[in-house]
Parts: sequence; structure tokens; C-alpha cells
Amino acid sequence: RHLRSTDAMVTVLTWRDPEPSPYILWEIGLGLRARKPQLVLVEDTLPDDLVPPGLLQRRFSRRRLLREARDHRHAFKVLAGYVGSDPPPSYQFSSTRRSCILIGASLLGQEPLAALTARLQALRYSITQVPATHLLPDGSDLEGAVQRASLCIALVEGLTPAEFYLLGVARAALTPTILLTHDPAHPYHPTRPLDYQPRYVRQGDAEALVATVSTQIDIFEEDYLELVEEQQVKRYHAFQERLLRAQRDGSAQEARRQVFNFMSEARVDMSKDKIEVSGVVGPVNIKSRLDHVVQSVQQAPTLGDADRQTLQRLMQDLQAGLEPVQGARADDADRVTQMAELVATEATKAKPDKSFLSFSVDGLKQAAQAVADIAPAVLATATQVAAFVAGRSA
Repeated sequence: RHLRSTDAMVTVLTWRDPEPSPYILWEIGLGLRARKPQLVLVEDTLPDDLVPPGLLQRRFSRRRLLREARDHRHAFKVLAGYVGSDPPPSYQFSSTRRSCILIGASLLGQEPLAALTARLQALRYSITQVPATHLLPDGSDLEGAVQRASLCIALVEGLTPAEFYLLGVARAALTPTILLTHDPAHPYHPTRPLDYQPRYVRQGDAEALVATVSTQIDIFEEDYLELVEEQQVKRYHAFQERLLRAQRDGSAQEARRQVFNFMSEARVDMSKDKIEVSGVVGPVNIKSRLDHVVQSVQQAPTLGDADRQTLQRLMQDLQAGLEPVQGARADDADRVTQMAELVATEATKAKPDKSFLSFSVDGLKQAAQAVADIAPAVLATATQVAAFVAGRSA
């Protein structure tokens, strides 16, 4: 269901004991069947024949991941360039109620078929039963119905040529399909995950049939993205977009300089199952970053003298308040510093973006709240920064 509505697919295929995940390999095959653009990142310890050669793929190493970053960015750019900035929508839009295709319905038995039909109707599906004929459909109506269906339920034994053909249409169109078998000794594929293979239902057992299908439909209809705070998600999305735009100006050079400062004092462990950075001189890094913030405020031509002095003082107070935090909780201190950089950068622009600035100030206050137990002055200063920004916005 999700693959049908995506524009491209990115897969990370890693080594696992004793072999790569069969689920990931199956999903790569699904993407290939759907003819979706794919980028497969394959760990360099895996064999050469796991991924079809026609797919865009790059090898990566856990031990050289940072040095390979430029190559991986290029691969993503190639994929994004192919997809384009505005991919087209579906060519054919459905104007009818969601539908379910039944293949092999006549083999289920009268009572199980009636129970299944009642359950699907209760779930508000329109039902289409594929006729059990030996002649392949010569019109496009039935094929189109299978291709546009929301769901397909198919028995895999005893099908007629027409039913086998339309089951193939459903698979080629990536119509979500629940496969059923009446054979307790069904020959399951040895390497394909059982989740993607037929479910056994005893012939004539209407209750088991309805229970099995209902469970699969629940999985199919599950919403994997639950937005509890949708407004915050939207604000964060807008924040990310503006941050990406901001990186195109001079702040990107400063960010790059900070990364080099960070890495020059760090030791990187990229052994088999972890990527760990240690030995970072956090206080020196944070102090230099806040020194730069203070300097940028001092040199901001867009602020009046009074505003410049006020914001400069607040950033200095923030720097002083973070001193007891830097050694004890370096991550929390880094978050406060990062949000302070964003606030100062946006506040000193000629035309600050109010929503972006508001989001940054909220982030600063939340980061300061996390260290209020050992540095209450940081939270007090962050509150003053929020009041300063609100006063200028008004």
C-alpha cells in the first residue's frame, strides 16, 4: 500500500548474522516489480549477487562511513534528480468506493464465502468476484478493476487460467493481496518471509477464514504515522525548510568550520556494530560557538544600539550560565547552544521570519528547561531572550 504511493525507494542493506534480512530483500524485489526508482546502499561485506545489477546502488563501509559521505550524497542527488522536484500524481484517480477483488471465491464454499462477503461489506468494501472461466479476459474493464482495487483476496490452489492471469495482474500492479491456501502441506518458499506467503485456512471453516482476513486487513489499514501534535509537526517541517535555506548563506561556512573544530578533537570508533565519537572537548567547542554568536550580534547592522547591546548581554549571560552544564551534560549544553545560534542568526536579519524565529525561541526555552535543575540561570536567560524577541516582533 505504501509503495504504491511513493515516488522512490531508498534501502539500506546491512550484514546480519547469518544473512541479510529476507524482509529487506523482498521489499527490494517489490520496488523492482513496481518499477520504482531505487537507491540501495549495500554494506561492503555482502556478496555481489544480492541486488539486481540494474538498480542504482552504492557500497558503504561502517569503518569508512565519514570518508564516503561525499559519494553517498552524490548517489542521493542522482536519485533526486531522476525523480524531480515535483513528481506527477497518479494518472488515473478513483472516483468510486474502495473495492476488494476476490479470486478463487467459488472454491471457498458457500458458508465461508457468505461470511467473508458479510465481513467485507461491514468494512465498507465494494466486492468484485473474478469469474472462474478458462478464457482470458479480452476486455480491459476487469484488468483495470484489479489494478485499481484497494485490496485483493486470493486462493492459490485450483484456480482457472483466467483467475491465475488476474492474480498475476494484481501482483504486477502491486495491489495489496491476501493469499490463502487450503493445503496444510503447502510448499512454502524456503527463503521468502512467511509474512508474504499464503495463510493456511482449513477448508469450510468460515470463522477461521473471517478471522484470518480481518487480521490481515487490520495490518493493511494500520496508519503508521500518528500525528499526536500535528501543529508542532507542521511548525517543525517549516523550521527544517527554512534551516535548509539558511544553510545556503554564510552560516553554512561557519557550520562547516564548527564540524572541523569538533572532529579535530575527536576520536571516531566505527567498529562492526557501532559508530561512536569520543574525546570531544565540549566546553571549548561550545564556548567558541557562543563567542561567535556574541561577535555576530556586535556586528549586526540591522539592530539598533540598544537592541544590539541587549541581545549581546543576553548571549553573554547564556554563555556564563552554561559553564556548570558543559562538563556534566555536554549534550544538553550543545542543544542550548545550537538553538541560541539559530535565534541570534534569525533575529539579526534585516527581515526576520517571525514563525521561524518563534520556533527557534521555543526550542531554546525547551533546551534550557532540560538543564534548569543544575543551571537555572540558563532558563531565566532564555525567558528574557523570548521576551526580547517578542518585543521586537511587536
